Amino acid sequence: MCHRQLRLWKATQCGHLTFTGETNIDCGSRDCFNSSAHPATCGAPGSGTACRCRRYYTQPERIITHEENVKCPRCS
Repeated sequence: MCHRQLRLWKATQCGHLTFTGETNIDCGSRDCFNSSAHPATCGAPGSGTACRCRRYYTQPERIITHEENVKCPRCS
């Protein structure tokens, strides 16, 4: 399944994570609507069938890029 990678940094004084960015990860599956491998003709008008492929992302992967010995912006 396609999913997102969330990039976060951790403030060690309060333990909170702060979001810095995200990347969409392509699963490469033909039956996933979000994938680049999904055929453009799937469920096309005039084909007589609707696209029944998965249209959702799975749980995001959380990646802590670094830790700092400070409080997060909310706590400081």
